Amino acid sequence: MHRSLMSVALAFGLATASLAQKSDGDKLQGTWEITALIEDDAIVTDELLRTGYVQDARLTISGQSISFTKPGKLQKRSILYVLDDKASPKTVDLAGAEKTSGKGIYLLSDDVLMICLGEPEAKQRPTEFSAKKGSSNLLMTLKRLDASKIKPTAEPKETAAAPKKDDELQKELLGTWGHQSDNWVTLFSLNNDGTFSTKRDYKKKLGKLFNEDVRSSGTWKLKDGLVLCTITASTEKDMIDQVYSYRIRSISETELIAVDQFGSLRREWKVK
Repeated sequence: MHRSLMSVALAFGLATASLAQKSDGDKLQGTWEITALIEDDAIVTDELLRTGYVQDARLTISGQSISFTKPGKLQKRSILYVLDDKASPKTVDLAGAEKTSGKGIYLLSDDVLMICLGEPEAKQRPTEFSAKKGSSNLLMTLKRLDASKIKPTAEPKETAAAPKKDDELQKELLGTWGHQSDNWVTLFSLNNDGTFSTKRDYKKKLGKLFNEDVRSSGTWKLKDGLVLCTITASTEKDMIDQVYSYRIRSISETELIAVDQFGSLRREWKVK
């Protein structure tokens, strides 16, 4: 009996030691939700976060990769990361396929994660968990999500048909349209020969962290008030051969309102 108890105690001790030695990389595996973002001493609104940068504000960590879905086009993107959980404070380095990168520090406590990152161009790693006004730091907190409670993305909404005829819309659509916010500028040019080009430039630190500047081109056509665009060349390889559609709701000399294939409302101003 004494030997049996000793064996059980030894086994339990080994199991406890094994859990204690679990690395932060192992603890991070799973899906996380961004609960707060602070940049330039200001809180990024939840609406801007979910519609401009990360769909549903969710990041999924699997192995050495952080994946997320871009809003609007619902495209998957991944960023590689490297941790040093022996450093003080603990460090994280991000590495993207192109210019996306970032040096940061982090704190992990059970199901809560705090990360402070410098913008991609910053050479120095943050030394404290803050994003003071004028600094290049981004402060982010996340909570772990229960996999069984994660709901799928909502289906696109039905949209109404445009009242104008195609030949009339065709002429009015020609030119360059665009929209911008505090963080990015997107320009979209429709040409008379059936070709189009787009460019999307991110202006602020958060946009640069999660997105690269994108250049795309291809062909377009109009059918029953629906603009169909086929991308034939792009700086993002996974966009090539993709087809996107936009249902025209209204158009004037200065403004275009449409609904894309994902049910998102697009309001564009005429550039030229």
